[in-house]
Amino acid sequence: MSLKLDWEKLLSAGRPGGVSAPAGGAARGREERNPFEQDYDRVIFSAPFRRLAGKTQVHPFAQLDHVHNRLTHTLEVASVGRSLAEEAAKVVTARGEMPVGRGAVDFAFVVQAACLAHDLGNPPFGHAGEYATRAWASEHLGGIFPDAQFSPELASALNDWRWFEGNAQSFRLVSRGDRDERDYFRFTHASLGAMIKYPWTADDGRTAVKKKHNVFAAEKAVFARTAEALGLVRADGTVARHPLSFLSEAADDICYRISDFEDAAEMGILAEPEVRKIFVAIIGEDAGGPLSALRAKAVGRLIRAAAEVFATDYDAIMSGERMRGEKEDDLKASFPPEIRAAMDTIKARYDTIFGDRRKVAVELGAHSILGRLLFGYATAARELSAKGYEGMGFAHKRLMALAWSKEFVLANEQRGAAWWLGRVMDHVSGMTDAHATQVAREIAGA
Repeated sequence: MSLKLDWEKLLSAGRPGGVSAPAGGAARGREERNPFEQDYDRVIFSAPFRRLAGKTQVHPFAQLDHVHNRLTHTLEVASVGRSLAEEAAKVVTARGEMPVGRGAVDFAFVVQAACLAHDLGNPPFGHAGEYATRAWASEHLGGIFPDAQFSPELASALNDWRWFEGNAQSFRLVSRGDRDERDYFRFTHASLGAMIKYPWTADDGRTAVKKKHNVFAAEKAVFARTAEALGLVRADGTVARHPLSFLSEAADDICYRISDFEDAAEMGILAEPEVRKIFVAIIGEDAGGPLSALRAKAVGRLIRAAAEVFATDYDAIMSGERMRGEKEDDLKASFPPEIRAAMDTIKARYDTIFGDRRKVAVELGAHSILGRLLFGYATAARELSAKGYEGMGFAHKRLMALAWSKEFVLANEQRGAAWWLGRVMDHVSGMTDAHATQVAREIAGA
């Protein structure tokens, strides 16, 4: 049976832990900021957001200053997301479904907050870092924690490592509200929902099939509360996607496809005439001018295409039927044929972009660097949970000191290995490319 999603719930300003906020609206004083604007501001002023400037988008340690890093990519995604949200608000308003006290400003801040937060959990070295983390965990965690099967909580934590996912780490960071942590987000339910493309957890059977998920098992409870608050739970217990998540996903798709292609031309990996040809195919005409001008027009055309799909398929989105089951019907799947063909061409050329020798060489180093970090911190976490801080060896104590104060470690030494493995992943995934490289060298004594 299909759902009937309700914008009153979908724009829930409640936060994990039961804290809620009143309806916003455009007219407000500084002391009464829109709760979704608060989400946006919390990301903008956070250390994890600033660290994105030192994280790879596609090309690690690129020598050209204007090639995208995670921060510039994220800002562009938020800009595109805002434009899509404003178009979606027009559709909802025209249908008479906009809740009292809400409007385009709420849609814009929800989607922008989700876009700004979507890559906060990505590890050093881009997607190579995700693959390296998964590979290392699958190969080595069983040896470090051979008795994990006797502790369901620890076994679940190890499975989260084996299925490490930047999207899930991002959700983890902004859904938690522990004030003892270095960064305090606790997003509203609406902004959390707008982040989730794959609404299931790492221990769900769909993860092994699709190789994707959006929530670690450690955050299963907060995910369930958020889904319930937003009215996304189906009768069979599965969770539908938040309608605005289609927009944040489309914004990410648009930016990384177009920007990665433009960067490849800037770096000489692809010939500029080839890239121009694809941009012209998306635009529908040769507008001339520099490549950057064509890129801007291509992004504009893709924004219009995504907004049109949202409006056309609104009923399926609001019934939770779009992208259900085996279908992979994100918005770009319904773009006009000529745009889909151009986007498919870009995707096909990723073998060339990702296979560039300079990039492959750095990624091999990334695998070694992350493996060294993960081994060091995982074994330290095991020793801490088994022996306590005073029982730890000198090297592991010093390694912990690189990440946390002694006071923090002592205050939490009884939390157990599963809890500490979560903090290890917070720390390692939060590193910049350069910092991860530096710490790995220090561990090795280089």
